[in-house]
Amino acid sequence: MAWELARAGRDVVVLEAGDAVGGMLRRGVVAGVELDLGAESFATRTTGVADLAADARLAVQFAAPRPAGAHVAFRRGMGRVGRAPLPRRAVIGMPADPTAADVTRVLGRAGARHAAQERDLPLDPRMFEGPEPTLAELATARFGPAVTARLVEPLCASVYSQSAGAVTLSALNPALWQRFRELGSLTAAVDTLAPQARAGSAVRGVEGGLWRLAAELEIAALRAGAVIRTGAPVRGIRPTSAGAEVVLDGETLTAGEVVLATGPVSAAGLLGVTAPEAAPVRLVVAAVASAALDRHPVGSGVIAAPDVPSAAKALTHVDAKWEWAAAAVPAGVHVVRLSARDAGAGGLDTPAEVAAAVRTLTGVAVNPADVLEVVPVSWSDAVVTPELQAAVRTAAASRGIRLIGAVAAGTGLASVIPHARALAAELLSHPTPSEGVRHVR
Repeated sequence: MAWELARAGRDVVVLEAGDAVGGMLRRGVVAGVELDLGAESFATRTTGVADLAADARLAVQFAAPRPAGAHVAFRRGMGRVGRAPLPRRAVIGMPADPTAADVTRVLGRAGARHAAQERDLPLDPRMFEGPEPTLAELATARFGPAVTARLVEPLCASVYSQSAGAVTLSALNPALWQRFRELGSLTAAVDTLAPQARAGSAVRGVEGGLWRLAAELEIAALRAGAVIRTGAPVRGIRPTSAGAEVVLDGETLTAGEVVLATGPVSAAGLLGVTAPEAAPVRLVVAAVASAALDRHPVGSGVIAAPDVPSAAKALTHVDAKWEWAAAAVPAGVHVVRLSARDAGAGGLDTPAEVAAAVRTLTGVAVNPADVLEVVPVSWSDAVVTPELQAAVRTAAASRGIRLIGAVAAGTGLASVIPHARALAAELLSHPTPSEGVRHVR
C-alpha cells in the first residue's frame, strides 16, 4: 500500500515497531544459507502477488515447489505412526472422492466407506438458520470422525494455526460453504472446487526466500518517496476532525488517513478493544545432517494428526520442497521447519527434542548429534480469531481508521495483497488529504 500511495504522489510515512519491515516475511541464516524464518510460500488462488511484483518491478524470481507433495502422519493400530501422501483432490482435508486410493490410504477402508456415504446424506435446512457449526462438527457429521481426525484437524492446525473446533467453514472458505448450501453435499461441493494438483503444490515461493519480496517492496516504496521509520512503535491513535493524531514515544504525528497493518491483538490495543490473550505461533528451523533424509521420505513435508505423539504438528523439509534451497544447503545437510503443536509447552528447544520430532514425523532415525543448528522463532500476534476480527473491524470503522493485513483480508498474501491494493485505489480516488497518510505497523 505504501508503494501504491507514494508512487501516486501522496505523502506516506510507514511506522514500524520492529527493526525491519515485512511482518511475517522474515529473513534468517541457517546452515550458512539465507532462508525464511516466517512465511515461505503463498497460495496461487489469486494472481495478487505476481501482479504486484510485475507492477512494482520487484527483482524477485518466483519458484514452484518440487512435485513430491506433502504427507500426513497418523496413529495406526498398536500405537504405530503411519504416513501417507495427502489426498490429491481435497479442500481443507475434505475429499472430493472418499473412495479414491489416496484417501483410503489415510482413512482406512472403514473410514473411507463411512465418508463415501456423505453424498447421500440428507441435509437439514435448519443448519443454515441458526449458528453455523464448527468445521470439526460439520466434517464429523457429514464425513465421519476419521476425516476430521486424520485430515481436517491436522490441516486446519498447520495451515491456519487454529483447531477445526474453533473455526467455521464459511470463515475459512466462503466459496465452499456456499457451494455446500447450493448442492447439499460437501463431497459434491469439494468436487467442484478441489484442485487436480498434488496437495501442497498450489503455492509458489521466491528464489532465495519469500522474505525477499518484502525487502524488494521496501526498496520500491522508498524510491517512490515513502518514508519508512523502524523502531517506531505507535502508542496511540486519536481521531480528529482532520484525520488523526498518531502518538509515538516523545512525538505526535498528524495524518489525514491512518491505515493499521498490524496483527489482531496490536490492532485491538490501538483501537481500545479488549482482546483475549493470543495463542502464539512458534517455529523451529533446524539444520540436520542425515543421509536418510536424502530420499525425502515425506516429500515436501508432513502434518501430524492430533494423536501423533510429537511436540511438532507439522514439518517442512525445506530443501526437499525448494530447488533453490537444495542447491544452496551444504552437501549432506538438510533444513527442516518444525511448527510447535503447543507454543507455550516447549519440547522443541534442544537438539534431542528436535531429533525426536523429526524421527516421529518422518520415520528417519535422526540422533541428537545429527542436529547441527536450532533456530527458534516465535510470533505472538499472528492468529486471527473470528471474534477478535469482528471486534477490530467494528472499532476501526467507528473511528475512521482503515485496516489491511490478515485481520481485514484473511490469511495469506494471496488475500492480503489484493485487499491492500484495492484500499489504496479507494484512497487515491479521494481528494488528497492535506496531511498525508500514516501507515502503522
